[in-house]
Amino acid sequence: MSPDRRTAADLDEVDWKIIDVLQEDGRATYARLAEAAGVSTASAHDRVRKLEKRGVIMGYQALVSPRLLGAGVTAYIAVSERGGAAYTDARDRLIALRGVEECHSVAGDESFLIKVRAESTLALERLVWHIRSIARIERTRTLVVLSTAAERRPVDPFPDPEVVEEPVIGVGK
Repeated sequence: MSPDRRTAADLDEVDWKIIDVLQEDGRATYARLAEAAGVSTASAHDRVRKLEKRGVIMGYQALVSPRLLGAGVTAYIAVSERGGAAYTDARDRLIALRGVEECHSVAGDESFLIKVRAESTLALERLVWHIRSIARIERTRTLVVLSTAAERRPVDPFPDPEVVEEPVIGVGK
């Protein structure tokens, strides 16, 4: 285990093994977690409960097929605000829009980067117009996703080069 993983949120190797399994299969049994981490089933259960309580494990959800649910178009929209805008007002209005899947406050020329899903390019166009109609939104820049090579990958942070002295090699995720 690399030093960065040892210090992140005070997690030990057992915690990381449990987290790795749960990120791959959120329905993994405590017996499977225990086997992967080399601990008893009771210990695995206790570890998961503590990770949930600390907020490391934020919840569980089903991963669904956007395409099969009618979301044929995915896009990222960079949103810029006019000066003086109340951050939470624009943010709250953006995340209230149907189709907005993610909303990030970003550094740079834009204020927010949002990930959206729509049924069609026509629906995407209408969503963009809704975004532009929000008070203080100055402009948008839309990137339409043509295909997706990787999405919803497990969290496995790239290490700080000043902390890690070993080569940075993926663990096959």
